[in-house]
Amino acid sequence: MRSPFKFLDAYTLEDKAQFFGRGPETEELYTMAFKTPLLLVYGLSGTGKTSLIQCGLASRFDGPDWFPLFIRRQENINRSFREALRLAVEEPVTAPLPETIRQIYRRYLRPVFLIFDQFEELFILGTTEEQQQLAEDLKNLLKADLPCTIILSIREEYLGRLYPFEKAIPTLFDFRLRVEPMSLSKIEAVLSSSFNRFNISLEQPEEESLQLITDNLSAGKAGIQLPYLQVYLDMLYREDYLRTYGDKERADELPPLRFSRKEIRAFGSIEHVLEKFLHRQETTIQEQLSSLHPDWPEGGVQSVLDSFVTEEGTKRPVAFRYQEPDKHILVEESILQLLPFLPMPALSNCIEMLEQSRLVRFSDNIIELAHDSLASLIDEQRTDEQRQLNEIKRRVQGNFLDYQRTGEFLSRKQLNAYEEYLPLLSLEPEVLQYIHASQSHADEVDAEEKARQQRELELIQQKLETEKRAARRQRFLTIVTSLAAVVALVLGAWALYQRNEKEKSFFKIQMANAQSSKSQGNYEAAIEQIKYAAQFIASPEQQQESDSLRVQFQQLAELMALADSLAATDATLLQALQYYKAANQISPDGLIRNKIRRTEDIAQQKFNDYKNRAANILEYGGCTHALPLLKTAQQLNPEDESVRRMIRRCGNDS
Repeated sequence: MRSPFKFLDAYTLEDKAQFFGRGPETEELYTMAFKTPLLLVYGLSGTGKTSLIQCGLASRFDGPDWFPLFIRRQENINRSFREALRLAVEEPVTAPLPETIRQIYRRYLRPVFLIFDQFEELFILGTTEEQQQLAEDLKNLLKADLPCTIILSIREEYLGRLYPFEKAIPTLFDFRLRVEPMSLSKIEAVLSSSFNRFNISLEQPEEESLQLITDNLSAGKAGIQLPYLQVYLDMLYREDYLRTYGDKERADELPPLRFSRKEIRAFGSIEHVLEKFLHRQETTIQEQLSSLHPDWPEGGVQSVLDSFVTEEGTKRPVAFRYQEPDKHILVEESILQLLPFLPMPALSNCIEMLEQSRLVRFSDNIIELAHDSLASLIDEQRTDEQRQLNEIKRRVQGNFLDYQRTGEFLSRKQLNAYEEYLPLLSLEPEVLQYIHASQSHADEVDAEEKARQQRELELIQQKLETEKRAARRQRFLTIVTSLAAVVALVLGAWALYQRNEKEKSFFKIQMANAQSSKSQGNYEAAIEQIKYAAQFIASPEQQQESDSLRVQFQQLAELMALADSLAATDATLLQALQYYKAANQISPDGLIRNKIRRTEDIAQQKFNDYKNRAANILEYGGCTHALPLLKTAQQLNPEDESVRRMIRRCGNDS
């Protein structure tokens, strides 16, 4: 039995006869395509951006009117771009990109459309160099005035990541189309057209049956995500088909079906429909694999699904190939590192079952989740420990991006903070190389500091030994001649004065070293240097200074350690900020001020991310999933009134 509904697949040109509800958007996109060489299409996840381009826009062109190249990032967007061009010209791309586009135009006599779909993957998975190269390539293509249109399709929440591109391409935001979520009235029109197309009738009066379906779809909320709509209709169709015809295949492609209001009510609402589907498929596949492979671990399917989701909760495209001679699916090394406990044949079977259950799909040499909606659900299943690891990974990757811009290595303090997590993280080879280089650099800095302190200590010891010899000579001269007693007394007093002065100097040197260590975040070393300086104390004032600074640095070490620990978790960023500020009150320096600024920036960014994600979810009424995000956002900014309103709204809805 084949369902006519798309489930989680995007519409393509082959589906144009059943692509309903996006007529105005299709016309607007088609009109814009003739006005500009660069067009930005954006919208929330699940609004149908890919379908609008692949089906809506494609259906408006006759064959000779355009030559579309659909480009996804896969492993590297620039390599994927050139591979798409190579397939078009049927030979390796050696000429500059503008000349290659001209070559394609001369060959096919059709304007070229470069369509970069799911463009947010470049910012989630791509490197700075990868982004910079593409920005430069697009700038050169636009400058060349070619018969070519570039379309960038991106999720709305990643629009802010495009602003660095705007520096290279000032016209980036001039022509843009926002794909709005469908209204309930438009959903009813889509349902009616789809049912007519697929030989489905409704119990009369039809308006009441349609209203009942839209009520089930909206669950009392204002909007409906299109992936949830397709899943709901697919599952309703399959259930009614089995009830009507059983397991038998029908000769007619789409046999008549009738949805009664009783069946619609019994089927239930859309709320959690995709989550229920995911859980049911996950449980079924786990049971099948446990039966086929006795060594298959508990939670193995969930681990495999989790590997297809990025740290930011979006789907991760995974490269694969078929391993001879058994045709096992062999995924890329970075994924194998995440799943070392899964035997290879069983992992291959698991991926095949996930594809058969429509949770993942294969495209060229890439496997990925069927939709970002699934990625969001899988991300919500992650434990606090997984989220903490993901946060550490994001910070390490952020440090690596800073290093690429500034050449600054990780400090010893950062290395110590990351040390226990690094064996648990799957990092790119260049990031691991950066960490190893940082460790070597920190070792060199430590060795240089130790050598400097040793040299200073040797100088102090030499000076003390000189003083001791001078004192011995003075005592000898005093004994030898009583005539020189007065002179010896004077000389002894002078020597004592000199010694006191030198000890004061040595004390100041050690205290300065302690201040330097403190400014670099080496608080334990600073405290040890203060203790060492105590043997050179020559006055009550120095004793007071030593005692005060030692207590101060001990408090500072405790505050900074506590703040660094709290800063590793989103929910405690504000507490970390309070401890950083308290430390800065005790002994301000540039390192602490930088941590304060960085923590404030991270807290604001995290607050915006959690609030925006929650707002996006609430637009479709998902309070269950939005409320934890709102609680975390409120912990990051307790005074924000918009978050309070959304929390109150969820309280009323529940």
